[in-house]
Amino acid sequence: MTEPTGRRVRGGYTPVDPDKFVHIDRPSDASLRGAMVVGFVLAIGAGASAAAFVVVLFDPAEDWIYLVAALIGASLALLWSVRSTLRSGRRRREDFVRCGGDPTGMTDMMFGSMRGVRTPEGRWEVPEQGSGDYV
Repeated sequence: MTEPTGRRVRGGYTPVDPDKFVHIDRPSDASLRGAMVVGFVLAIGAGASAAAFVVVLFDPAEDWIYLVAALIGASLALLWSVRSTLRSGRRRREDFVRCGGDPTGMTDMMFGSMRGVRTPEGRWEVPEQGSGDYV
């Protein structure tokens, strides 16, 4: 049987050799944690607002339905946000290690909130943020 190939295939753990690490400029851990929290809070607010707005269209007689809809919307939005952040974080972590970066102390969630990409030349590049950092 042939082996699956492509970007979506995860063949396992990317080996990390500490002797080959190079210094790569990246945002601080505190800044990345702050970006994660802000992103999740915004996702919760957007999900709750969208779900409550959908319920408004039906004009229910009971007021508690708005709260239930907002809670369901917030939880679904948070679930979607965490899932997408983890998926993109795993990919970025692999790319970061392939570029020679040291991932020690960083979680997949932190990589998911970091907006770095691997260039075609094999270098890691973080786009400049408006404030100079992530928070």
